[in-house]
This record gives sequence, structure tokens and C-alpha cells, in this order.
Amino acid sequence: MYDEASRLLRSEVSYPDHAVSIKAWVPGAVDARKTVSVVYHVRRGVLAYEDHDELYWNATGTDWNAPIGNAEVYVTLPAGIGDTEVRTSGFTGALGAVGHDYAVDRLQDYWRFMTTRPLRPREGVTVLVGWPPGHVKHPSELRRAGWVVADHWPLALPVVALVWGGFVWWAFGRDPGSTRSVKPEYEPPADLIPAEAGALLDERAHPRDVIATVVDLAVRGYLSIEPVTTAFGAQDFMFGRLKSIGGDPDLKDFELFVLAKVFGGDWDLNMRLLSEVRHDYDNVFPPIRDRLYRLMVQDGLFPASPGRVRAGWMFSGAVTAVAGFMLPSWGPSWLGFYDTWLRLGAVLSGLVFVGWGWVMPHKTRLGVQQLAHVRGFQEFLERAEKDRLARLPADTFHRWLPWAIAFGVTERWIFNFQGLKVSAPSWYMSRGDFSLPSFAHELGAFAQRAEEAILTTRRGYTDAIGAVGGGGFSRGSSGGGMGGGGGGTF
Repeated sequence: MYDEASRLLRSEVSYPDHAVSIKAWVPGAVDARKTVSVVYHVRRGVLAYEDHDELYWNATGTDWNAPIGNAEVYVTLPAGIGDTEVRTSGFTGALGAVGHDYAVDRLQDYWRFMTTRPLRPREGVTVLVGWPPGHVKHPSELRRAGWVVADHWPLALPVVALVWGGFVWWAFGRDPGSTRSVKPEYEPPADLIPAEAGALLDERAHPRDVIATVVDLAVRGYLSIEPVTTAFGAQDFMFGRLKSIGGDPDLKDFELFVLAKVFGGDWDLNMRLLSEVRHDYDNVFPPIRDRLYRLMVQDGLFPASPGRVRAGWMFSGAVTAVAGFMLPSWGPSWLGFYDTWLRLGAVLSGLVFVGWGWVMPHKTRLGVQQLAHVRGFQEFLERAEKDRLARLPADTFHRWLPWAIAFGVTERWIFNFQGLKVSAPSWYMSRGDFSLPSFAHELGAFAQRAEEAILTTRRGYTDAIGAVGGGGFSRGSSGGGMGGGGGGTF
């Protein structure tokens, strides 16, 4: 900004509400008439159409709260353009008005627009000048692309988040030595329980891992499961505790925790309905899931809880999104120009961080070795040949059933025994004569009811899991076009 003697003035620029605010300190400007020149450079100020180039310029702006006695706009055109080749137009009035209270004349090397009446507060003047194409060199495609990037740079934030997450995953999220080949294994890993093996497959705990634990405890003689019919005719299942569990060295803390959930923590209680598990707890599965992750860390399968790793990345995503929403208000004023794009970029970046969270949990070297064993055993459970199964001990079907449940291959494991002799389970009190089809049906019903009970809250099961070439000459108005004006007070 310059005074009438072309001396540079002290000035301050800010960007409130998607506008540019310029404050200048003019010496001696008290009850005096002063001239201040504002010099600025604008990109994309000349619009290019097929039949003409055009300057469509909001010269004064329509945000002034004070009247404007008269306004004059001078437009200098490139050399070589004849007067007859120039088209002019203009608009006066409030934002969107199409008044023509102006006069235009040709003076030496420029065209002058003059208002013919005083402009009231929040009125302005917009000018249009058009001339044949070929007299102005327009920016290259590369430069225009650069401007688009500069205008929408917040949309690059998700790309940065993607690259950063990829670097973190490459450095810390990959499993060590994860190229081990998988070969069939005919026995499960000796140091794992079915729930650990099931969660190891995809680094996530599922309700079926809890069901597998319950069935495994039943197979090992700690409890029995019996289908019953309630007084209202609904199907239910009764758990019966068969032996004392206090101080049992064969039980892991996780298994004790699951038993506590089944029997409500009352070790004197020997009978419990599955439906009662649903009604007693606000949230059953999350604490069991967290306890399972803790066990897997203790057993050296993971360096940190997969749940906490995912939660950390989800938290980072939420913080990124919130920060993006708050930055236009709390950050430098120029960020207000990018308000919409910044918010969108921040939300997308947050989603990218959440997405990376799903793959960031990684196993230890021991976990990778155990996973290879688990996958090999899963392969066997799915594809076991009948002649091999016939040579195995008689209790093989029930003993490895919890593992099939944890792996999600229960139906395939049962199908493999079709035509083979399978003894009735001692842990499941069937209502009739034992047969594999009827047992498969009842086991499926139990698994469904158990999953409902595990996932339920006091609000009910349903609530718990979920119950897109004319230019300004033909469409112009006051305040339209590119902006060279402004507003405020004198």
C-alpha cells in the first residue's frame, strides 16, 4: 500500500470469513483527505472463451457499510486491439443487482467506467471488458494445474497420511519372518488354547473364540451343556459346573475369567441358564476380548495388545479429524480460505489412519511360528481324509471340536466324520439319540444363542449389534466476477 507520494505504508493483512482484510496506517489521516493506493497481483483474472477474452471484475465490492460518492474504474488493454473490437458492460447496485448507473468512455490507452449516482452502503460496481482472443498469453496447463493444487492443497493431506501410515507399517507393523510356508499339522499347538489360535488367524478376537473356550472347558470336564425349554416355550441352554476349579493348574486366567462370566462370579453356583448371562452384564464381550489379548501378549504372541494398537490409531484418526475442523478457527486467518477443503482433507486423513489401524497390529517371531502351526492345523480340520480320521483316537472329534469352532470351520469338521463312528459327547446332554446331523443342528443353535448373549447389553441384543461461451456478458450482475473490491468502513 502506498500514499499519494508513492511511499510505502505500514499495513496488516488478515483473512476473516473467506475475505481479505487490509489495514493501513496513514500518517496525518485525521480530519484530512488522503489518497491510498493498493497494489496487488491476481492470477486467473482474465477469463478465456472460444470467441473472446474477458475481464469480469468486481471493482469496489459490495461489503462497504459506508456510501461511495463516486467510483471510477480504469481498464488498460493490450496493444493492438481496435476500439471497435472491444465490448464493454457493467453493473451497479447491491449484490446480484443488474443496474446500469454508469458511463464509459475511451481515454488515451484505457477505458474509464464512472458511476452516475452515489452508491449506497453495500452497493458496488462491476465492470466487463471483452476483446478478441490472441492478444493475451494464457497460462499453460501445467501452471493451471499448479493453481488447482494450491487452491485445494488440503486434499493432499489424506495422501500424506497414507504415505506416513505406509512408512510406519513398513517399519513397525510387519510380522517378522512372515514368509513361512504352511504345511498340514495333525495336532494343535501345545502351548495355545483354541481362543488364542482363533484370534491369531486375523489378529482379532471374535465371539466364536469365547464359544470355543466354553466348549473346550466342557470337553475337558469342567462344565456340561444341556438344551432346555423355558416355561414360555423358548429354547435355552443350561450350564452345569462339574468340578471345583479353585487352584486348578490346568486352567489359565482367561479361562477362569470366562467361567466367571458364565456363572456370574458366584463360585457356589453350579447351574446357570445361558439367557441369564445376557441379563446380568452391561457388556460381556469387550472385557473377555481384552483379557484374551492380554493373555496373548503374556504368551509372547504379540508385543502389544492388537486391540490397543487399533484403538490408538482410531484415536489418532479422530484427533486428526477434530484438529482439521478446529484449525480454520484457531489457526492463522488465511486458513479460512481453505475451510471446506481443510475439513474434508482432515476427515479423509482421519479415515486413512483408522484404516491403517486395522493392519498395524503385528505378531512376534514366536507368534508368526505359532500362526504357521495354527494354519496348518486349520488346513487339516478342513480337509482331513476319512481314512486318517478313522485311525485317530475315538475322542478326536470332540477334543478338536473347540478348535474347529475357533477357526470358523465347524461344519466342515463335522462333515468330515460323516459315515464314521462318533461317540456321543459326555459334555452335551442331547435330548434324543445322538447323531451327527442332529448334533450339528443343536450345536449351531447353541452357538447362535451364545453369541447373542455375549454381545448383548441391558438395552437388548438388537441395540447392541444394530437392529451423492457466454461469460459475464450474458449472466453478469453487481458483485459478480473476479473480486478486486472489498468492504468495511472508510
